Amino acid sequence: MTTVLAAALLAGGIAVTAAPAQAAPAKASAASGVITCEPAKLRQDAAQLDRKADELNALGERDAAAKAHRDAEDLRRHAKACEDAENNS
Repeated sequence: MTTVLAAALLAGGIAVTAAPAQAAPAKASAASGVITCEPAKLRQDAAQLDRKADELNALGERDAAAKAHRDAEDLRRHAKACEDAENNS
């Protein structure tokens, strides 16, 4: 039962967070040719992944939880890189 629930949470997390994580890092404006980042959105997605990881950890799904935490950290790193790039331009 726990494995089924954990799989459902993980599948739901992937469906919810995978698309925004891929779409959020940059949006291209065809008219201006400028790429903009959305650090706030990236951090929001990271926080959501951390919550999902905590749920998975509580269910005993340690490997899935660790991966979710790593993915969240990657999003935070990307947000920081976006902010640094914007500040240096």
